[in-house]
Amino acid sequence: MPKPIRESRRGASPRSRAKKISLTVDEGIVAAMEREARKSKRTLSAEVTDALARELRRRRLEELVTSYEREKGTITAKELAAIKAEWLD
Repeated sequence: MPKPIRESRRGASPRSRAKKISLTVDEGIVAAMEREARKSKRTLSAEVTDALARELRRRRLEELVTSYEREKGTITAKELAAIKAEWLD
C-alpha cells in the first residue's frame, strides 16, 4: 500500500525528510507560487511541496474513480448528489 501523501506544515517535525532537487519551471508559475508563499508566510519549497502532494492525491483519486467505474459502471449524477450530501452533513 502506498504511503499517505501529506502536505508540509510550518514547524514540521525535525524528523520530516526533504530532498533538495533542481527543477526547470515556467517563470509565470514560479512568480505566482512566490506570491502565494509570501501571502501565506511560507517558503516557496513548502508551497511547491504542497502543490505536488495535492496533484499526487488528485491522480490517485482519479485512478480510484476510473477503477470503480470500470468495475461498476459510470457514477451517475444521482450517486454524486448523494455523496455530496453526505460530505456536507
